[in-house]
Parts: sequence; C-alpha cells; structure tokens
Amino acid sequence: YTPMKRAHIANTWVGAVVGAIPPIMGFTAATNCIDMSAVLMGLVLYSWQFPHFNALSWNMRHEYARAGFRMMSVTEPKLCINTALRHSCLILLYSTVMCTTLTTWTYGIDSLPINLYLIYLSYKFRANPDAKSSRKLFFYSLIHLPAIILLMCISKRRPQSSANNVNTVNDIKQSVAGN
Repeated sequence: YTPMKRAHIANTWVGAVVGAIPPIMGFTAATNCIDMSAVLMGLVLYSWQFPHFNALSWNMRHEYARAGFRMMSVTEPKLCINTALRHSCLILLYSTVMCTTLTTWTYGIDSLPINLYLIYLSYKFRANPDAKSSRKLFFYSLIHLPAIILLMCISKRRPQSSANNVNTVNDIKQSVAGN
C-alpha cells in the first residue's frame, strides 16, 4: 500500500486492511477457525486505524503534499475528518456486537467510556480540525487500543466445556463406583 500513497487516497483503506489481518490470523491460529469473533477483532483494528492515522496525517499534510503523496488529509480534508469520526463510532458498534461472541457484557460496559471518549475526541477534531485537536485524538488512540484489548482479555468468554468436564469426570467416577 505504500506505493499507492503517490497515486490515490485509497492507500489508507488498503493499509487499514493490512493492519487488520494480524489479529484475524492470530485468532485463527489459536482457534483453528475464522469465526465472527476473529472478524470482529479485525474490524476493531481496521476501524481504529482511521482516527489514529487520520489524526496523525492531519499535522503532516503539508509534508505529504510537498512529497507528492495523495493522502486523505491533503486531497480530501473533509473526508479525512469525517472518516475518523465514522470509524470511531464503528468501534463502539463492533465492541457491542463483540459482547455476543468473544467477550461478556462487562466488556461492553467497561469499554463504553473509553470508546465514547474516542468518539468525543473525533467529534472535536471534526468540529475544529487543527493541530491541537488532531494531536489529542492521535495520542488518545495510542492509549485506546491497548486499553480495549486489555478489557477484551479480562472480559473474555470462558468456554463452557470446563463445567462439562467436571460433570463428565463425576459421571465417570459414579459409573466406575457403580460397576
């Protein structure tokens, strides 16, 4: 996607796909399947890259322009700030859906203020796109991603099979004792 930076603003979307693939690969390697949980993790990473990178590129847009890079912040500044806000909102949506697959509802509750603050900073960036608002959004995005991933780990759904294994062991013991 790096060579695309000189050709078209689609480079940001292609780069976001590249950034979203590793969690999907890791989840697939760990579970031996690609399911909704893997896709949702990929979507969170995909969407996170837009508030993160669009805020970063905002303060570098003059350098990008001088270098001949066709970045969103250079060629489509309104799209740049709107995309950051849109994807901040999508992270909240994905986090909510994730509560039905990968995490418990505690993740949705615990991640809500973290996700809402990302949306708030993206909204502030959209309302007043300047160096200060973009810098705040960028630096918060560096905290946001590890925070929600940590919350995912803490709120991970535990397999039901452990309870079933206890029953199975007890059933086997009773069966052996009865024979």
